Amino acid sequence: MAQPCSGFAAISGARKAGAFVPFADPAANALEADVFWRADTYARILSAYARDRDSPGLGAVISLAGASCRKTLLKTVDGEQHILLKTDRDVVQLRCLGEDIRAAPFALELIMDCFPETEGAHRLMRRLAGMFRGGAGDGKETGWSVEAMRHRDALAALDLRADGKSYREIALFLYGEDAVARDWNDPGQTMKNRLIRSVKRGARMRGGGYRALLS
Repeated sequence: MAQPCSGFAAISGARKAGAFVPFADPAANALEADVFWRADTYARILSAYARDRDSPGLGAVISLAGASCRKTLLKTVDGEQHILLKTDRDVVQLRCLGEDIRAAPFALELIMDCFPETEGAHRLMRRLAGMFRGGAGDGKETGWSVEAMRHRDALAALDLRADGKSYREIALFLYGEDAVARDWNDPGQTMKNRLIRSVKRGARMRGGGYRALLS
């Protein structure tokens, strides 16, 4: 494998005898690790043809150096290329077929291979375009959605409970001192019941429920 262009971290799928395809760095946390998903098991991947800049087909000529983000390249043993683009708040995995995407510039021809279920691909395309513009992909604030907050609370509550923390200690971690002081002794026990549901939801996710998030 040739040396990657400046600004890339590269992972090669070409293995020497006795070697393994590398895994994510076990010392990195979930926000820092470079994790690549298989295209046949994960729907949230953009696909594209990479073409020579002089024969772009229907693609737009770009250079990955123009994307204001961290870039990690994985080249599999069959020559398929995956580029992981990450900012502080967004991640896009792009699967490329064709020319070497380390060449700068090249033509990128995005594929709508999920037609007619195109909504997810449109969101990823806006996110990718935002990385090349140097801003958010859709021009909107990207705070936590209600669903994402529930997943976050569930996993955090499960971890803290397994670590021996009381429900009140978990509430302090998730909601802060002011909210706990105000709502912990509420006669309706809303906060306590919410925490119990979060722990149960986390246990379901640990038991295999997380697979629903990959579809």
